[in-house]
Amino acid sequence: MRRRIGLFLLPLLLASCESKTVTKSTEKPATPAAPENPLPANFKFSLFLSATGNEILSDTGTTPFDSWTMDTNGAMDVRVARRTSGTNFDNLNGLATLDPGDLDSLRLFIRQGRLYQLDSTDLTQQCMNNEHYVLRLAVLSAKFPPVSLSFDACAADYNLLLQPQRRYFKEFLDWWQRMRVKYRPGAP
Repeated sequence: MRRRIGLFLLPLLLASCESKTVTKSTEKPATPAAPENPLPANFKFSLFLSATGNEILSDTGTTPFDSWTMDTNGAMDVRVARRTSGTNFDNLNGLATLDPGDLDSLRLFIRQGRLYQLDSTDLTQQCMNNEHYVLRLAVLSAKFPPVSLSFDACAADYNLLLQPQRRYFKEFLDWWQRMRVKYRPGAP
């Protein structure tokens, strides 16, 4: 009888010894996932940008008014003023299409830079002798209200945005300045 009890208890003792052994895990602890962007990758948008121009900015004495409307397909409606002589300007209207790389950059600024979440109170800096910009962005989705902003060009450097939105906003304004030169309509 003692043998039977001993044979019965032996596996229990061995099992209890095995449970006390420590095993090292080679798995790395889980890193917290980055917050998911609520804007889908294939979002549709309409963007309007205008600049008032400035009489002191350029070597010719003036920077004329510009107005640009862009959409998801990269189509642009461009309205610009061109200096003819003295203080005279001609208004030029044009249609253009953003190059694929330029359109990808714009989509990146809107999505990653969260331009669709800008707050006008964060861009209130006013500076002397700067162009004044008007930006209207509508992400064509029911859950995002349109953004309507009015700010001076110096808001690229002087604003209350937090990173990374601050960096993307500055890069977006730099991008737009390059587009104003690249896609400006010529004289007819």
